[in-house]
Amino acid sequence: MAISRAQLLKELLPGLNALFGMEYAKYGEEHKEIFESESSDRSFEEETKLSGFSAAPVKDEGSAIEYDNAQEAWTARYQHETVAMGFSVTEEAVEDNLYDSLSARYTKALARAMAYTKQVKGAAILNDAFSTTYGDGVALCSTAHPLVSGGTNSNRPAIAADLNETSLEAAIIQISNWTDERGLLIAARARKLIIPSDLQFVATRLLQTEGPVSYT
Repeated sequence: MAISRAQLLKELLPGLNALFGMEYAKYGEEHKEIFESESSDRSFEEETKLSGFSAAPVKDEGSAIEYDNAQEAWTARYQHETVAMGFSVTEEAVEDNLYDSLSARYTKALARAMAYTKQVKGAAILNDAFSTTYGDGVALCSTAHPLVSGGTNSNRPAIAADLNETSLEAAIIQISNWTDERGLLIAARARKLIIPSDLQFVATRLLQTEGPVSYT
């Protein structure tokens, strides 16, 4: 449905002092701080996690070498989707508008809406991290990511905890204990703290305060 003069009544008459409500400060491309972007010309992409070998055993003198097997662990599929939106303006609305170029104004608004949608799509992966399952059959944040070796990796607390000094330290320690599919430590290190806006001041105190953080 086209934007017509009915939606732009004030812009058709003299005496209007200002038009506002279309331009605001915008967030940057925050998804680039979290995810890696790749291009594709297919309807979907798949990635398969491989399992390497376990720790090597001691070989007694004169005994045969033990052999180990490698295998595929699990596969994740990324299904592409198209996000699109446009607008149209009636000829009369363009001709009778007294104040601004409609196409230029709404083109900027459309670009802002598309950029916002990209950020929401990226954030949805984290917002749904406790419910949506992925290639290994469990949610992204799970206490039991299955391993080929029969063990599990956990990337969330066994008991949910608020963000504080104790929980942050526990998370960093937990990350350093992650292993690969065969139980070998992978030297994982925490690199970035991603938090919702309502925890921004808590995170600032934790990361910028020297020594223990006190709460009252």
